[in-house]
Amino acid sequence: MASLDDEVRIRSACFLAIAEMQRLHGDVLPVEVIRRGCVVDGERIAVFSLQKGIHTPRQLGAALAVTTAPPKRNSDAPYDDHMAADGTYRYHYRSARTDSGRAHADAERDNRAVRAALQQGLDIIYWHGVVPGQYLPFFPVQVTDDDRTASVFSLNLTGLSAASLGGSEGFVAAEAPARGYRNAVVQARIHQARFRATVLRAYANACSVCQLRRSELVDAAHIVTDADGGEPVVQNGLALCRLHHAAFDRNIMGITPDLVVHVRQDVLREVDGPMLVHGLQGFHGANLANLPRRRTERPGSDFLERRWEAFRAAS
Repeated sequence: MASLDDEVRIRSACFLAIAEMQRLHGDVLPVEVIRRGCVVDGERIAVFSLQKGIHTPRQLGAALAVTTAPPKRNSDAPYDDHMAADGTYRYHYRSARTDSGRAHADAERDNRAVRAALQQGLDIIYWHGVVPGQYLPFFPVQVTDDDRTASVFSLNLTGLSAASLGGSEGFVAAEAPARGYRNAVVQARIHQARFRATVLRAYANACSVCQLRRSELVDAAHIVTDADGGEPVVQNGLALCRLHHAAFDRNIMGITPDLVVHVRQDVLREVDGPMLVHGLQGFHGANLANLPRRRTERPGSDFLERRWEAFRAAS
C-alpha cells in the first residue's frame, strides 16, 4: 500500500496530467484522451474507470476518482447524485446490484476507498459525464462528509474552502453566500460543458461558417448570451471557429434568421490583407455552410431574430 507521501505525490501528478489534457483538448475530455492516464515512476496510473463509479488504481490505497455517468435517453440514472443546499455535491455509495457475495464485497471495498480519502485528507478527481463518451473533470476535490445513514459522500467540487468563499467559522450567516457561490460555480461549469458538448456534437465539430474541423479551434457560441437571457440549449448555439466566434460576439459578423452571413459595412470597406478578405469579407452574403442534420437541433428563429436586431443596432 502506498505511503501518505506517495498518495499525495501520485495524485498531484495526475492532476497536472489532466490539466495538460484540458489545455490541449478543452475543458470537456473524450474518453480516449482520459484513458491515456498519467505516468509516475515509469508506471501508468489510470485516472478513470468506465466500468465502475469509484476508481482506485492498484498503486494507491485510497480512491483516486469518482464518476457520475452521462445521462442516457429514456433511462433513469442509477444514482441520484446532485448538488445539495449546502453547496456540496452528494455522491452515492456504490451499491451491489446482485445478491452475489463478491459483488457486495467489491462495493464495500470501493466505498471504503472513498472513506479512506476522507480520513486521510486526500484530494480526489470527480468526473461528471456530460454526454456519452465525454467527461468534465473537477479537481482537486475534497471529500467533506460521509453520511452512512443516507449512504452518500459529500464532495466540495470548487477546490475552495469555506473561508475563501466568504464564510468563516462561527458566522452562520456568512456561510449562506458561500454555499450559494459554490453551487453557482459548479452548476455553471456543468451547464456550459453540456452546452458545448451538445452543440459541437450537433455540428459534427465543424464551424457553421467556414467548416473548419479542427475541434481545438471550434467553439460552441451562444446566439443570445447568458447575460441577455439566452438559454444553454443547442437551438441557442452555433459551432464557430475562434475567428468567427470573436467576430460574431463583437457584432462584426451577424447571421439573419434565414441563416445568411453578413459582415458589418465598415469592415467590408476595410483594406487589410488576405486574412480579412478570405476570413471575413468573403463570407458576406453566404448561407451558413454547416448545420445539424437534425432539424430540431438547428438554430432557433427566435434566438436568431433577437441577435440579428443586436447586430443591426451595432451596424
